[in-house]
Amino acid sequence: NETGYCTDHNAKARRLSESDEMDTPDWKDMTLRVHYVPERFFVAYEIDWSKYCKGLLLDGCTSAYVGGVKQHVPMTGLPDKKDGALVYENDEIGFALLNKPGGMPTNSTKTNHAEDVASMYGAALKERHGDKSTKHISIPLRAETEMNGLLLVSTKREFCSYMHEQLDAARGNDLVAENCGVAKTYKCLVCIKHPSDIDRIEKLMNRDLTHWVNVKSACPKTFTRTKPTNPKLGDWQKCVMRITSIGDEKFRAACVSSKYNDSNDYTLAHRLWDPRMEMPAEELGVSYVMQVDVQLLTTKPHQIRGQLAALGCPIVGDVAYGGGSCVMRMHHHMWQRMAVQLCHLEFNMPEWNEDKTALVPTDKKCAFHLNTAWWTEYLNDYERSV
Repeated sequence: NETGYCTDHNAKARRLSESDEMDTPDWKDMTLRVHYVPERFFVAYEIDWSKYCKGLLLDGCTSAYVGGVKQHVPMTGLPDKKDGALVYENDEIGFALLNKPGGMPTNSTKTNHAEDVASMYGAALKERHGDKSTKHISIPLRAETEMNGLLLVSTKREFCSYMHEQLDAARGNDLVAENCGVAKTYKCLVCIKHPSDIDRIEKLMNRDLTHWVNVKSACPKTFTRTKPTNPKLGDWQKCVMRITSIGDEKFRAACVSSKYNDSNDYTLAHRLWDPRMEMPAEELGVSYVMQVDVQLLTTKPHQIRGQLAALGCPIVGDVAYGGGSCVMRMHHHMWQRMAVQLCHLEFNMPEWNEDKTALVPTDKKCAFHLNTAWWTEYLNDYERSV
């Protein structure tokens, strides 16, 4: 990846592309920067971006409903060796739902413009449709690099404008999620340091939990229970979330403490964090892990990560907020992942207006759900062993 710069402070960096191959630029007052060690996101190659999720073929794993009608996987989209990324596609309206893996960005980064969701899905569309493929791909709803789960992708500018209009119409309200028709629920695996914290978190269920975040602060961002009285301390904005459930049908929390003081103790903690660590849970001061479902009622940077950490239960794998480092190794590569997944997404299905120039909302609901996460297998094995 190369980028041209000039000394004019108003000038922006320009990424070179294939169309610039025959250009002879004027190198006066310009700098060419070559990223010889770019960021890599190898998890992008672990799934097939042109096929549907295997979970759609299994009862109770993944589901897609439009207007109350369950959507089925087309025969041409059945997954093969790799799991697929697609959950739902609608070419007429111009959007798709993908099951995003953790450890890769939604858009290109400064040093890598190929191994991201938009680029990988765009390449899959081009391979499938050729020159007739869409030239517009954008991500209307923000998702951080470490997050897993449902991701809404726009393949037409009109749908992207429609989603932004729905969100902008509710920006003035405190609870965006309850005023814009977009509902999101996250499934998280959190660290529990003391057994009493399990009961404490359970008592917070179905209550609006409010914190204030300085959105201009660096990561990890500062979250407080009350808004600072001095406005000069930063740009403090209100965050509201709701814990809708904890644990699962079988148990509330899983113990991650080591049973033996030797390297042969291959516990749940080793599978979650790092098998090469001798006692990973003890090093982090964690006794249990617990699965929680969280509904975000506002949309602020790092909100779900920061609010859970402020409650004393950081997300597993969230290094910045005290959840340790979850390392995934496969095919001689390594990447970081976090135990947070967008498991439910719901919004109003739009339709074209009479002039076919814009999309307008309808009463028809789109609802998409993921019932399993990358750590589900680990918890199931734990349940069978206790």
